[in-house]
Amino acid sequence: MEKKEKLCAVVIGAGWAGEGHTIALREAGVEVVAMCGRSPEPTQRRAAQLNIPEVRFDWYKALMEFKPNIVAIATPGNVHYEIALAAAKMGIHILCDKPLGIDAIEARSMLHAVEQAGVKHAYASTSQYGPLFQYARQLLADGIIGQMWQAEYIDHWSIPISPLNWGHQLSLGGGVLNNLFTHHLGQVLRVTRGKVHAVTGKVTRSGGLVPVGKPVHDFRELFKNEIKADEMIGSKEVDADYAYTALVEIGMPDGNSAVVLFQNSAQSVGNFASYAAFYGSKGTLRINSEEPKRIMLATTDHPDWKEMPVPQAIMDRLPAGSDHVQRDWNQLCREFIGDIRGQGYAGYPTFHDGWIAHEVIDGIRSGKEWVMIPDNPL
Repeated sequence: MEKKEKLCAVVIGAGWAGEGHTIALREAGVEVVAMCGRSPEPTQRRAAQLNIPEVRFDWYKALMEFKPNIVAIATPGNVHYEIALAAAKMGIHILCDKPLGIDAIEARSMLHAVEQAGVKHAYASTSQYGPLFQYARQLLADGIIGQMWQAEYIDHWSIPISPLNWGHQLSLGGGVLNNLFTHHLGQVLRVTRGKVHAVTGKVTRSGGLVPVGKPVHDFRELFKNEIKADEMIGSKEVDADYAYTALVEIGMPDGNSAVVLFQNSAQSVGNFASYAAFYGSKGTLRINSEEPKRIMLATTDHPDWKEMPVPQAIMDRLPAGSDHVQRDWNQLCREFIGDIRGQGYAGYPTFHDGWIAHEVIDGIRSGKEWVMIPDNPL
């Protein structure tokens, strides 16, 4: 029986991602020795919930004290850069949630740091592990729609009004580009096996006021609790992007170029069906992202929509999880930890993918006509 190297990790962040990273690391056989947070009460509560033995409030001292093999960065995006550079210098492997940093400049520096240090690095654009996207990747590789020439990813929904939090502020890594587009781009690139060549687009910022109340420590709280007037202490204008339309040109494995339309709004009124669609010379493949989640195929020979059930073999390859978000975190850590243990790179998203996402986001926010995206950081 193969003897596994004992690995330990420090998790920085006590919110939803901190919980998810902890569970995923443990599922991959890693001991989580400490959790770091900003606020004592919620951090201690989360650590107790997860049976993490140690709690610290200075992440740098914690890394020096525990000397972990791995650090999981599960904080708002504004501190990812500082933590990643420090961890790389210490020779610590890094799992970082999205967005990778605040902009492409930070992301580029983070990528340089991990490459120079020779540490493994994972970037949690995890929704690309969803079984629908994995099966769509297989179908496109099999040529089921012929040569792909166009795609679209449409996602409109209505985010509940919530107290001021990091998601409202670009300086903290907020906005739909940082937190939704990063997933959508990863899904499309996973399905198509494409590389981004250029981007153009337009961003809409809310420019409105949100109530200021008690701090939100777990992002899931924003979808559960109604705002209570007696808990509000004022309001503040926010600068996060709440909608975008972008065209992304990607190079396909066959040498062909395809253009992908991405459109998202978090302040749409009404009910919408989110979907991704891939158009080719022989047909169209459509992924419905909302219930009933399924893949539909229409071809030149059979133009009526036909459902393509996900093969059981794909489902069997995925780990268990309390929900699809946790399952995807578990799969990322399974591949990441396997690589650390010498089992080889299995295709998990890395800091390179996070850097590309920031180059694309910066290009969209610039409002310029067709910003070219480099293959490698300069």
